[in-house]
Amino acid sequence: NYLVLYLLLSSGLDNQGLKGFLPNDISRLHNLQILNLSGNSIRGAIPSSLGKITSLQVLDISYNFFNGSIPESLGQLTLLQRLNLNGNSLSGRVPATLGGRLLHGASFNFTDNAGLCGIPGLPTCGPHLSAGAKVGIGLGVSFTFLLLITGSVCWWKRRQNILRVQQITARAAPYAKARTQFSRDIQMTRHNNNNYGNAHTAAENGPILLSR
Repeated sequence: NYLVLYLLLSSGLDNQGLKGFLPNDISRLHNLQILNLSGNSIRGAIPSSLGKITSLQVLDISYNFFNGSIPESLGQLTLLQRLNLNGNSLSGRVPATLGGRLLHGASFNFTDNAGLCGIPGLPTCGPHLSAGAKVGIGLGVSFTFLLLITGSVCWWKRRQNILRVQQITARAAPYAKARTQFSRDIQMTRHNNNNYGNAHTAAENGPILLSR
């Protein structure tokens, strides 16, 4: 790895225009005491393998583009006296193993990382949820979403059925009206025929004389 090779051959790596990611192979530098990579363009997560360089006394990776959380493994660096992580995009809770060291004279800088929390000078972290609680919340949200989708589909189908019935009724209305009018015409014709028949019979029989 070129970055590891560069670390082996160089002493001052701050403001050198370095880019890329910090590899896990850096843990091979077992005797490294000072690592200063500040002011470069290194991105990605801070490798947890840094916790294996137990000889490390100064770690300065400020003003880069590191993201993610601070590895718990950095708490294993018992000789670490200066840790500078400011000016990155780190997030999450500062490990308690590092936060407690601030009370013992170590110089740690976590500022200018909007997502960090949990120690004096940084925002308070929200309630920590267990893995089970997170799974439960996820299942609850998924179930609610499924109910909403199911309800929406049922409502849409019902609405489509109502619209279909209305359309069929609207198309059938002229025919129903015509059938009704036709029935009325037939009844009227029959009524007129009956009246005509009665009148004709009366005419054939002649006048009816009434006597006392």
